[in-house]
Amino acid sequence: MTEPPQPPAAHPGRVRVTSPLTSAPTHVRRSVRQEIDESTGVGEIYMRSLIRSQLRAALTVALTLMLSIGALPLVFLLSDAVTEFRVLGVPAPWVILGVLVYPGLFGLGWVYIRQAERAERDFSQLVDPQHPDEARRP
Repeated sequence: MTEPPQPPAAHPGRVRVTSPLTSAPTHVRRSVRQEIDESTGVGEIYMRSLIRSQLRAALTVALTLMLSIGALPLVFLLSDAVTEFRVLGVPAPWVILGVLVYPGLFGLGWVYIRQAERAERDFSQLVDPQHPDEARRP
């Protein structure tokens, strides 16, 4: 009823197991510059990151401008005290719009330039890390 156990089969020899991807090229590391130049997916991500940081800086400045200077007409409309106040015989809205606004605009422009240059400096350091002295400029 039960068959006697079979003796183990003799090994036919060595069997070589290979991967089907042995003919695939090895992975070549690319620099960030090559990724961007060849418009690969990684290069696109780097470029989108730079554009996004510049857009963020521009929107921050635009929003600040709208909330500060853009709100002045509303302040002049709702506040009679501001419109009736005079500085050396000149109405306060004229002084505010003719003199005081410009240092604020200059400051906003300065902040935007610093943010945009910092983003570009960080990006260029990422692309070309051999020149760290250029990336350290104030």
